[in-house]
Amino acid sequence: MNRIGVVSLYTLQEVRKDRLFWGFIPLMCGALALSFFMRETSIFGAVEAFNRSYMALSVLVTTVFVLLLAVSSVYREIDSKAIYMVITKPLSRYEYIFGKFIAFSLIAAAITIIFFAGAVVLAVGSVKPLAVHYILCILEQMIMIMAALTITLGLRSLPSSMLGVAGFYIIGHSTKKLVDIGMQVAKEWVPILKVLYYLFPSLSFFNAQAAVLEQAPVAWSDILFPSVYASAYLVILFLILAIDIRKRDF
Repeated sequence: MNRIGVVSLYTLQEVRKDRLFWGFIPLMCGALALSFFMRETSIFGAVEAFNRSYMALSVLVTTVFVLLLAVSSVYREIDSKAIYMVITKPLSRYEYIFGKFIAFSLIAAAITIIFFAGAVVLAVGSVKPLAVHYILCILEQMIMIMAALTITLGLRSLPSSMLGVAGFYIIGHSTKKLVDIGMQVAKEWVPILKVLYYLFPSLSFFNAQAAVLEQAPVAWSDILFPSVYASAYLVILFLILAIDIRKRDF
């Protein structure tokens, strides 16, 4: 357990030195500026346009930024041969995986809390629905972080890893909609679409934006099913990664 903490601290220190890490500030400012731009240029529903843009961009910026950090960090260690520390004593491969996962999850949670605080200050919605929404977003980011680690350690190529993670994210957000569309216009494709739906985690579960904007009732219990769902996929992704990394000598 101590060695997992050491890996996490080491990762956080290395990320802090990375120039990419400080790119979060202009990204955050850009998301805020674009939200204000949407409010000022919207002909109808300026406030709703701002709220919708802020919530969507805050999640997108956080996810993209953290995934870039995760992929680039792991790839640098593979490229520089620092990854050899996970195939020699005293650090096991599983401790390496958990350490990396915890470090990037903490970064994602910290950034999400900043955006949540901004949403409260800017009166994007009520505190409780916003809290539920951003907690769900953290669960989504945890799945994506584990997926990014699995893909990067599996492919060991920066361009391929970037494309793989982007594809995983896009498919995760599209499968449920594709199944619904297939049921209406192309029923012969539904079995294939359902395979994708069950093979990839449906990331649409980790979003309460519509409820926040429409001021619909939101309960803390709304987090329960997504939490179990996220836990199941985290275990699946970890097992895939653990089996794969055990066979590799990098």
